[in-house]
Amino acid sequence: MASIESYFPYYTRHDAHHGYQVVRRMAQCVLPSCFNSLKPEALTAQEVFLLIAAAYAHDLGMAVFPGEEAALRAKLRLDDVPDWKTSGKLQSYLRQNHSIRGGEYIEKCAEQFGVPRNLVSALDLLMKAHNYSIAQLEKELQRPFATGQKESDLAQLAVIVCVADAIEFSDTRVLDGVLDKIGVDESSAARISYAENMKHVCTGDSLAVTDDGRIIVSGAFQDADVLALAHRTFDQMEEWIQGYCDIDRRCKSRRLKIVGEPFQRNLSFSRGNFQRLGVRLNKRSVIDLIASNAVWRTKQGIALRELVQNAVEACRFREHHSARSDKYCPEISVIFDRIRHAVIVSDNGCGMSERTVLNNLLTVGSSRSSEPAYIDSEYAPIARFGIGFWSVFTIADVASVSTAAFEGYRGRPAEAMNAQGFEFDVQLAELKDFTVFTAVERPCGTTIKLKLKPDVIIDDVFTDLKRQLVCSMVPLTLVLDEAEEVIGRALPKVEEVALFGVRRLKAKELGVRCFNYSAELAGASVSFGLAYRTDGEITTFTAESGVALHRVLDSFYRSQSAVCGFSVPVRISPLCIDLERVGTYKVNATSPRGFEFSIDRTQLNDNEAAQEFIKSARDIIHDGYRDFLRQTNSYSPSAINRLQREAAAGGGNVYDQFTGSELSTAKSSYPDLICLELIPVMRDCEFNHARRSARYVSLNELCSMSGIVWCLQAQRGRFSLRGAPYFSLEDSGMLELVYAFIQRQQEALRDDIPIYIARPDRNFSLLFDNDSRSYAHVTSLPNEFCFLAVNLANVDYTGNAVNIIPDIRGVWTGAIYWRDFDVSDNKPYLFLGRHRVLVRPGTALQSHIQALADNSRFSAIANIVKLLQEDEAGHLVEELKGLL
Repeated sequence: MASIESYFPYYTRHDAHHGYQVVRRMAQCVLPSCFNSLKPEALTAQEVFLLIAAAYAHDLGMAVFPGEEAALRAKLRLDDVPDWKTSGKLQSYLRQNHSIRGGEYIEKCAEQFGVPRNLVSALDLLMKAHNYSIAQLEKELQRPFATGQKESDLAQLAVIVCVADAIEFSDTRVLDGVLDKIGVDESSAARISYAENMKHVCTGDSLAVTDDGRIIVSGAFQDADVLALAHRTFDQMEEWIQGYCDIDRRCKSRRLKIVGEPFQRNLSFSRGNFQRLGVRLNKRSVIDLIASNAVWRTKQGIALRELVQNAVEACRFREHHSARSDKYCPEISVIFDRIRHAVIVSDNGCGMSERTVLNNLLTVGSSRSSEPAYIDSEYAPIARFGIGFWSVFTIADVASVSTAAFEGYRGRPAEAMNAQGFEFDVQLAELKDFTVFTAVERPCGTTIKLKLKPDVIIDDVFTDLKRQLVCSMVPLTLVLDEAEEVIGRALPKVEEVALFGVRRLKAKELGVRCFNYSAELAGASVSFGLAYRTDGEITTFTAESGVALHRVLDSFYRSQSAVCGFSVPVRISPLCIDLERVGTYKVNATSPRGFEFSIDRTQLNDNEAAQEFIKSARDIIHDGYRDFLRQTNSYSPSAINRLQREAAAGGGNVYDQFTGSELSTAKSSYPDLICLELIPVMRDCEFNHARRSARYVSLNELCSMSGIVWCLQAQRGRFSLRGAPYFSLEDSGMLELVYAFIQRQQEALRDDIPIYIARPDRNFSLLFDNDSRSYAHVTSLPNEFCFLAVNLANVDYTGNAVNIIPDIRGVWTGAIYWRDFDVSDNKPYLFLGRHRVLVRPGTALQSHIQALADNSRFSAIANIVKLLQEDEAGHLVEELKGLL
């Protein structure tokens, strides 16, 4: 271990002398009765050996072992140069793996070191423990172990090692001459090492444990940064030691003398008045804010949702850390007590220790989800912000909490039913700077009773909570007026009741059926239902010819989305049909991993996890829709196209928006479910005859076709004062108008290039957006129709649309296209509906907007477009001079 200095020349001591000092500190931090063989807390000879061995060997892995140098250089790809021993890569590897490496070396050389073989695994765990968080330590070392014909508590032994290692401040911790070496090194690593070493120099061995277990520390400092580092170190030590004392208190017999209270500090600064400021908060004001409707938006069910969410988290955590032999069955209940005007939320989850209550539940913004044990590779927490508990005070005056932690009862399910817990009250009216815990015997888990405010109506809270729950990862029972309602793990199927509600009789009169489908895929669970009717052999989404079902049935019940069963709005898009106009869906993410939420958890932030969830849900819906099409004999391009139009009828066909990546998504995920109707334009052929020759093609077929597709998608002058009538472009007669217009353009009809017309729908917009050379032609007055043209050979089905500035937001929202077009007044812009505008390339207007976009001045672009609308309406706009 003396060689560690060679690899970490700027570090404080991690050698045998450090081990000796840790042993000395052990004697100070355990109760004297631990050395009285007649006491139940007495240490056995084997336990004393383990403590001393761990004190000396816990940093053993920071050394490079005899004969290991060449293998390490090869593994880390280090050249055999004079300074390889102090390379950052080697130091990082040794530090990150030293607790594992040390145990492996002990295992290999146990006989040589005189370590009894039966104690090797226990010593390995104690050596690793000083690198564990509190939660990890409890998880990894709460296991049965025997030494000297007596049960040993490895977690308690580890706590003794960790406390002694933490308080090992001594005047010999700094290596001789290290400050002189650091003084001539200007690297950032040297500056960090200087502060760490000076922290020990300025404190020396002035850290003492009093007879009643308090820790006193003093020191004299000249560098404010070093003093600040010392304070941060002691802050961290206080938190650790509180956690270690928590574990010790739960053991059969306490062994720690240290009580886990804040250190008594006397750290002087000779160069001024040092004050620890940082960011100061008014505790009362912060808690009032966190517990107010300014955060929780007056939704009364959210407060209970937060408690139920905590209960689900507690049950998931306990289940994750329970063995099969524990036969653990998680359960949660929410009882609405109308007589006492109270709500009681109970769970049999992991419960809380005093440390957890103080450091997490009652500390605003401190969530257990940040602890390593909560974010390991096998467990993902639901918790995020550490403020949810305080939401209860939007509906309650007092919260009474009763809890018992399960960690000390692992493997002992019978004892866990009569655990040692505690209870306490929290209320904002009398916010105190202390908490009184009263001992109580109860099953492991937590019960929180809310005394509701007088003006809170219990039925409203019940109803709003139900809206927040789509399903539950843990069996959840709601009780109101002695009536029980169970929220199950699985998403409920979308059947007639969920789809039509009280309109079931009306649906039955119309002969409307319900198709339902449920499936899971890659962390997403989906259940959806479709309302449809059969007219002879044809499946339709209409009540009668041209009348959408949702018009007759007054729409369907709204869709629901959730993460771990808790409602959060998620838009599943793009989809091949307007699903919510012909049905509804429920979708749930079965794991919270990777999701990011708004602070009140009512919104899901867009990130990779959210996009993966949406993709999985979208794939399930499309698989289910294919199943529907096959079952109804509708899996053909013509039927798919017709059903898509029927689903969009009556306001769902939104095509005057930029379609983004919808085409590439459709091509890669559901190319068979996007089908276009292409009517060929032929010389001397009437429209009705040409329509009978229409081609219905999927994206798979379309991408191998050539030809020009025309579509009437806009009418210029909607904002103008010219008084020209405005036509509905989706009327059936308009399609014949498009055919007649294109047919008259004799020069456009070439035998070698097929010409088609298409309906004004989103499918055509997909093509227009992804043809970088798409074109617009505007007819002359009085009706300035905008005919759009797409060359199928130019459509990019795999990449992102180019020559478009998307997502402009401000006084105008939409997308700007660099596209050619012809208009009679030669204006350099052309509006295509509400949210699209074409700008002719090479014009002053295009150069100006591009310059704004290059500097991310998108709100300024929105202002320009708003002025263009004024110009379109016939008003003179001074700000546009020089641009038009």
